[in-house]
Amino acid sequence: MLLPLLALAGALLPTDSTRWIVSNHGREAGDLVVVRTADSAIVRWVFTDRNRGTRVEMRYRLNANGEPVSGEQRPVLADGTAGTPTDGFEVGADSVWYGTPGSPRRMAVKRNPTSYVGARGGTPWEQAALARFLLAQPSRAASVMGTGSARAEVIADTTLRLGSRRQRARLVMVYRNGAPTPTGVWLDERGQLLATDVQWFITVRPDLRPLLPSFRAIELKWRNAVGEAVAKRVVTPLRGDLVIRNGSLFDSERGVMVPSQTVVVRGDRIVSVGPDATAAVSADATVIDATGKTIMPGMWEMHTHLQVASQSVFGAMQLAQGLTTARDLASDIDVAVSQRDRERAGKLASPRIILGGFMEGPLAWAGPTEVLVSTEAEARAWVARYDSLGYRQIKLYNITHPDLVPVIATEARKRGMILSGHIPRGMSMQAAVALGYDEIQHAAFFFSNFFPDSLYLPQMRAYSQVATAVAPTFDVDSPAMTSLIEFLAQRRTVVDGTFNLWIGGGASVVGAGGSGNQEKADSAYMKLIRRLYAAGVPLVAGTDNAAGATYRRELEMYERAGIPRAKILQIATIDAARFMKDDAQYGSIREGKVADLLVVNGNPLEKISDLQKLEVVIRGGRYYKVSDLMAAVNARSAVRNTGAADGLDGCGAHFDP
Repeated sequence: MLLPLLALAGALLPTDSTRWIVSNHGREAGDLVVVRTADSAIVRWVFTDRNRGTRVEMRYRLNANGEPVSGEQRPVLADGTAGTPTDGFEVGADSVWYGTPGSPRRMAVKRNPTSYVGARGGTPWEQAALARFLLAQPSRAASVMGTGSARAEVIADTTLRLGSRRQRARLVMVYRNGAPTPTGVWLDERGQLLATDVQWFITVRPDLRPLLPSFRAIELKWRNAVGEAVAKRVVTPLRGDLVIRNGSLFDSERGVMVPSQTVVVRGDRIVSVGPDATAAVSADATVIDATGKTIMPGMWEMHTHLQVASQSVFGAMQLAQGLTTARDLASDIDVAVSQRDRERAGKLASPRIILGGFMEGPLAWAGPTEVLVSTEAEARAWVARYDSLGYRQIKLYNITHPDLVPVIATEARKRGMILSGHIPRGMSMQAAVALGYDEIQHAAFFFSNFFPDSLYLPQMRAYSQVATAVAPTFDVDSPAMTSLIEFLAQRRTVVDGTFNLWIGGGASVVGAGGSGNQEKADSAYMKLIRRLYAAGVPLVAGTDNAAGATYRRELEMYERAGIPRAKILQIATIDAARFMKDDAQYGSIREGKVADLLVVNGNPLEKISDLQKLEVVIRGGRYYKVSDLMAAVNARSAVRNTGAADGLDGCGAHFDP
């Protein structure tokens, strides 16, 4: 028989209601409410995440034994009512049906009595139900009807003091479909939900909020150990110097390819660069034959967000894309500082990390951060705090009060920090730059900039939604856009466009919805790239995802827009280093610089897509084979304890808009 999805102790229960809150860095952002009767359960999970968030309701029908016989998923509408079903399941005599009745995508899966049956989407409440089911299996693994398989691992079983009482808590990591990217859930002694794992938004039983710091410390200790174990597994040991012989070397400073070059690395530094014919190679050196291949500087991911899994799966993925430096533009401070410092110490397989400090206003739409500022004193104090922690940049977000921008700009400049960000509500791009912005994130602001009223009317909307609506019909050659581009060019304002996010419908990923005419929207963004480059507006390349998996696509957008390939490779290397004032040590292949190098079995100066033929990554003198990095990323059930965020399939979610 199926294990009851909604199993509680005892037989049938009268109507019962249970509530968990959704915490955004200590602020209540919504809740998870479960209402039960003898033959049904309604699970509603609603919370605000900036302009979007999760708004879902699951309705279950139970049989006399409390087992689920059907369920349907509905969106929760703005007025609080439930919309029409978008997915569901129904248990038949010998099959389980998935999808909504009448839908052409509805499918039947042969029923297996030993498999887990539940919703394909899932709320934290159902995550706990799946974890309970798996823990009850002898192998702690099972097939999951409609979605594949899962296994569970208890990585902490503890009792914590909560006032005068004690609370037993188990942290269960659930691995879906063999991927090394688990989702964690905290369960009590009966297997009921206590809290979700470390995320920007954590669902937790209200009375257990004081235990969240303890939950966090336990999980992060485990995640950190996992990251360091992955790093040991994927690095290739060296003997003597590391020598990359006889490759065509991309000189990023001049934008040219130099044939038959050999690079010698000792420790974390490049000690010589020159013609292969005259290279002195010691007998005990580790030699990489680069004949017929390209040697180039490591590339810079200029828009990422560190997560608890960035030190394991996502960091390895970024390296496998050829990214040897990654600039974080919003993450939890403890996660970010720890990962930066341990990568510097060689303990993590990750790009070198540059940190940008995130600052936001205190309203309901505030982003996922503890750093909310509403006064000049608070703003200055947070800039100082970030500076003391070694952050290089300040990033402002959507509802930072415009009056604070010049205060923050002055304090940041005094400390030698860059100021960038979204354009706060009530400001234009021109105003933000005039008040001190050095850089602007996201190309979508070029479109929403001209429709400020639409951010508020007919209801509060995000800049990404406005841009998605207007981009297909916007004249990128209009006098207003020309004036804006010329203004940015004169100011040498850097644009971190994350074009990979907006071109091809990516805006729907971040809750902006489809444009209705994606082809025209894509054309507008492509023309914007061409105009920015032609005007001399500095560009940096970033993905806005945790794994960097769309970085090559970002560069290919530049290629399609007509930017010369040599310039594209410079944007990805030396230009980024110069903007961050790191070019004395990084961004090009020169004697004395840090050894951040790539070996590509192709010529990206002839075709940017040849970057997919990357074979070797050297980060700070550490030698990684891309095949080893991808083996760790794509590991299946035989690989354990390589934590990340479930459901991302190695691609990483877009976090920022």
